[in-house]
Formats: sequence, structure tokens, C-alpha cells
Amino acid sequence: APRPPVLNGSLWVLAGEQVRLTCAASSHPQPILTLGRGRRVLAAALYEPQVSLELPAAAPEDAGEYLCRAENQHGESSLAFN
Repeated sequence: APRPPVLNGSLWVLAGEQVRLTCAASSHPQPILTLGRGRRVLAAALYEPQVSLELPAAAPEDAGEYLCRAENQHGESSLAFN
């Protein structure tokens, strides 16, 4: 199963600032990575070591809980963050 994902990026952002978050996980075979909010997938990477999400200008409505999920045929793991 994939190892738990690791997040690289700032979780403290001022309105109007650019945000780039990268979520990475490793497994064999490579995982399918998704980065989402609620039930909506915002970014996905198929069989890649990382997935990135970029917001050109953060807005107050972008605040909330996000989930990075890594999965392959052996299982899944995830990381929730705000």
C-alpha cells in the first residue's frame, strides 16, 4: 500500500497570495494521487510521485479541509489538511 502522503506547501496564506501545494507519496507500483476538497477532485496525477495544486490568488472561500489521497491496487492512504 502507498506510504502516507506528505504535503509540501504553506498552510498560512493571505488573501490574494498565490498558493502552490504539492502532495507526494511513494509506493510500488506508483500510486494514483488526488488532491480534493469535499467530494470534488481539484488535481490528479496517474502513476506519478506527486500532485500539485496552484491557486493564482487565494480567496477566503478557498479556506477549509482538503484531502490528499494515494491509492494503488494494494491499498490507500490519505492526509487531511486545512
